[in-house]
Amino acid sequence: MQDDLKNILSNADGAAATSRDQLLKYLNNELSQVDKHELEKKAVDDPFESDALDGLQELNNQAKLELMVDSLNRDLKKRTSKKNQVRDKMRLKTQWTLYFSIIIFLLIIVMVYIYLHRSIHL
Repeated sequence: MQDDLKNILSNADGAAATSRDQLLKYLNNELSQVDKHELEKKAVDDPFESDALDGLQELNNQAKLELMVDSLNRDLKKRTSKKNQVRDKMRLKTQWTLYFSIIIFLLIIVMVYIYLHRSIHL
């Protein structure tokens, strides 16, 4: 699931997304008429897929298309990893010395209380 979020051609709503291979086959006229119709029907229902098809049809060179998709995926992964690194840096670290100091302080208070309580009753 996490890797799907970092793939530029994945569908965010979890529905059966058009695969990269299907889009490339559509652009190269390698799909059957039935498959083309299904793909176009999906594109009408989903504005993201419609925009993707329109943009991909404007590109003529398939090698250039694959390079662009790979580049976009790389950039997307880089940006999301940077955000995760910043989020991890902002997360508070466990401060064991603080916890230990508090426990020691509480123990001292309890010991002083016991000492004073005993000295009063004697």
